[in-house]
Amino acid sequence: MSELINTIKVFAWRKYYIFCFWILVFIILLVAAAYLCGMIFYNGPFIQAGWGNGLLASIWTAVMAIIFFRNKLWKVRMLWWAVGIVIVVVPFLTICPSNDKQWEAEYNRTGYASVDGDVVKLYNVRNFKHYSRDEFDEQWESRTYRLSNLRGLDYIQSNFLGDLLAHPILSFDFGEQGRICLSVETRREVGEKFTPFGGLYKMFELQYLFITEPDCIPLRTNIRKETVRRYTIDARPEKIREMFIASVKIQNELMESPRFYNVIHSNCTTSLRAQQPRPDRVPWDQRLLFNGRLDEYLYEQGRLQTEDDTFEELRQKAIVRGGLR
Repeated sequence: MSELINTIKVFAWRKYYIFCFWILVFIILLVAAAYLCGMIFYNGPFIQAGWGNGLLASIWTAVMAIIFFRNKLWKVRMLWWAVGIVIVVVPFLTICPSNDKQWEAEYNRTGYASVDGDVVKLYNVRNFKHYSRDEFDEQWESRTYRLSNLRGLDYIQSNFLGDLLAHPILSFDFGEQGRICLSVETRREVGEKFTPFGGLYKMFELQYLFITEPDCIPLRTNIRKETVRRYTIDARPEKIREMFIASVKIQNELMESPRFYNVIHSNCTTSLRAQQPRPDRVPWDQRLLFNGRLDEYLYEQGRLQTEDDTFEELRQKAIVRGGLR
């Protein structure tokens, strides 16, 4: 009798594991189908995120669902699933990044730099004067700096979605030569708007953009009404120079070989982390992705000058009001 009971228990557990396995398979297929729909919606043959691609994604989903639920054999289902993947993925893989598109004015020029010993010359530095979101005086400049004058680095964090998401900006201090900011951007075409979901696909190119402080800080504090905080990075001058040279190198690489922005592995925060030597990188943390509290993480890692302030005290002091500070 006990053997029969044990046999029944083993059989029941086996059925339970099989059930869980197929539930897991179904969830994986559902997530994969949603991601493939996004490929069609954001990178289909019609306007990105437009009604044409939306209709095409709906048709693909409906056809795949009908095939999936009308066929009882899993081999047939998987065969059609493979066909559906190929139909979507192959055109997606042929999409290549480019620097030659109709860009919004803020991202219109491709920056690059030349390095000659101690002298670095930056080309296509943005120095706009903004009056509103759509009104500004457009000005692009060339600027020359000496690496030996680079003495400090500020971390500027502009929170545009509360404590969930922010945009990081690095401000390099060249002493008497002034400051220059680096902003890692989604390079947007005319009419495009930033969307985190579009950043999962090939919607935006990645852009390393050097900008003046009178451009980028008042734009965010006064025009976009974002909460901007400014901190001083605790690092030796040689480490700051390495960071600057690495940024210049990547900007030049992007001029020659453009890349796509990706909201996970090539965004405004993870791109900066990836360019650092592995020993110098901060350990991975979810705040590198949901970066509205990235300043808190940098504080915990000892990367900010604090003057013995608690984080909340430092965060309050760091707020930039009314533009430049």
